[in-house]
Formats: sequence, structure tokens, C-alpha cells
Amino acid sequence: MHPHRRLVAAVVTALVFASTAFATGAAHARGQLQTRQTGIDLPAGTRAARLVLANTGDAPILAQIRVYAWHQDGSDDQLERSDALVASPPIVEIAPGGEQLVRLVRPSAAAVPRERAYRVVVDELPGDPVAGEGSAVTVRMRYLLPAFVRAADATPAQLHCELDRQGEQPALACRNSGGRAARLGATRLIGRGGRELEVTPGLLGYVLAGSARRFSLDAAGLAALDAPTKLEVSLNGQPAAIDLALRR
Repeated sequence: MHPHRRLVAAVVTALVFASTAFATGAAHARGQLQTRQTGIDLPAGTRAARLVLANTGDAPILAQIRVYAWHQDGSDDQLERSDALVASPPIVEIAPGGEQLVRLVRPSAAAVPRERAYRVVVDELPGDPVAGEGSAVTVRMRYLLPAFVRAADATPAQLHCELDRQGEQPALACRNSGGRAARLGATRLIGRGGRELEVTPGLLGYVLAGSARRFSLDAAGLAALDAPTKLEVSLNGQPAAIDLALRR
């Protein structure tokens, strides 16, 4: 992988986790950035989508919107700056209690031959545009939103998963041979004897169309599960049961 792509992915990932910690102090911030959506979808033939940002605080805030092409290398997510989907405007000031519409636009009118995936990164910029000297430090927030440009007649997500116990960190290795991204929600492993291991009660992650992704598993919990044979998962909002292969 190109070093720039590794750096961008690492920085974005690190700051996402940092923003979770910052969010615990958000009640003390004068401005509070929120998004009205959890994801963005551009159906086939559509060149623009809407993103609504809100300020639930009592002071103006500045926010920056950037777009990254989103790929998967079989192990993890990789992000790379892209101009194939553009935020307009890229920087906004939101009044207290107000909202701001941002358009996400495809400069090209050409249809995509396959689904394209992006991450839209929304950052609250540091500083308060109206605060004087001695004001409290502004809490910074960050949101990463999945965005998809859909291809016409794309086949549904088709997930194939196997349990990889090689190395010190066992993992669930999944490949999506379908034409649409697979969103994995509540997930659990089922052993041959009927015992269960909850992997996560909420969002596990995405496996993009035509891509592969690994998800780390708890080694101790997995050791107590007798020969996992099945994966039960919320797949794009619908329950699914997937037979597991064992990688040796």
C-alpha cells in the first residue's frame, strides 16, 4: 500500500477514537456539533445527496467536511483523499440552535460500473469564532459517515466468512462477493454444541462490495466455544445465518 494511504488511514482512525473520549465532555461545550444522518446514499443516476449538520449549543461553531475514498485490503479499512465526491461547502459556520445543509456532489455524470464507497469526515474546528481571550477550550467532535454511490442493477451483498485461528489474534475473515456493501450489525458465533459467543451487540463493521475484511475476536471467549460452525448476524438490517469455514 502507498505510504500516504497508510498515514491517512492511521490518522483518521486514531482521531476517531480520540473523539469518543472528547465527547464525554461535550456537555461543557458552548457549541455542540451533531449530524442528522448516520449515512449517505446516492442511488444510481443521482449526482448529489444532502448532509444536514446541527448545532445544539448556545454559541456558533465551525465545521469542516472532507471526503475519503474507502477501500479494504483484506485486513482493515483504508482511506484516501478523493475528489470523486465533493462536499459543498467544505467549511461551514452553524449558528446556535441552527442547521446547515451540505451537498455531497459527484462532479462526473458518468454511471459507476460498480458501487463506490466513501467516508465523509465531519470535524468541529478548534476555537470559537465569537469567544474572547480567556474563554474555555472548545470541545472538538468528529463524525465518520459511510457514503455509497450505487451502481445500477448491483447484486445484493453475498457474504462468505471463515474463522481464522492462525497467529496470536483469532479473527473472523469475511469476503463480500456481491455488488453492494454488507453492513454487519449484532453478531454472534454458534458452536457445534449450541453454545454461543457474542461478538458484538451493535455494529461490527462493513465489508465493501467485492472486498474482504477481518474482524478481531476475543481469544479467551473463542477458546471456550466448541468448534464454531455458524455466524448469526444482522446483515444490512436483516437476520442472516452463515455457515463458517475454518482456516487452517
